[in-house]
Amino acid sequence: MNLKDLLSSNNDVWSNYVPIISDKNSTIAYLTDSIDEPSAYNELCFKLKTASPAEIFTLVINTPGGYIDSAVMLVDAIKSSKAKVIAEISGTVASAGTIITLACDEVRMADHSAFMIHNYSGGSHGKGHELKALQEFTDRNLNNSFRIFYKNFLTETEMESVIDGKDLWMDKAEVEARLKGTFHKGATSTSALTSEATPKPSRGRPSKA
Repeated sequence: MNLKDLLSSNNDVWSNYVPIISDKNSTIAYLTDSIDEPSAYNELCFKLKTASPAEIFTLVINTPGGYIDSAVMLVDAIKSSKAKVIAEISGTVASAGTIITLACDEVRMADHSAFMIHNYSGGSHGKGHELKALQEFTDRNLNNSFRIFYKNFLTETEMESVIDGKDLWMDKAEVEARLKGTFHKGATSTSALTSEATPKPSRGRPSKA
């Protein structure tokens, strides 16, 4: 919905799971709930993939994370978009939300924001050999993907810690330093490593972040 229509109609865009507001060459989308099923992001992905170089998208992100499949879908749309995509971080952005954030062209963090990276969680059902094959593939595939998502943002040691089941928390200053490349192995980290949080139900999907 464009800004003029939003102001002149009774259509409550704010009731949409992902509110999207456009005004000329500027679009703002709100990812301010759990990252849900991929279908919730069809419109946003379409707009990103069909945008022109003159357009700017701002993704307002405040999320505990969610489905990996949806995060990958959004990352693909962001990476393939001709528009500039800005992540505007407020509150806590965790898990799948950090993957989406780091795919953007620019990241802006509000004061007092928090950033949390951890390994995937999930569950599935089926025959024993099917479960084993699925788990082996999921583990290998997602661990390789995480190394790509967080390349140049986490050190290899930190990446291994996350894969081993640790949560990595960062504040605004540390995230900004890492994005600028000024945070290095010898720096004093404000990060906190904690044990992995209790996994949330997968609702039929094999993995969440």
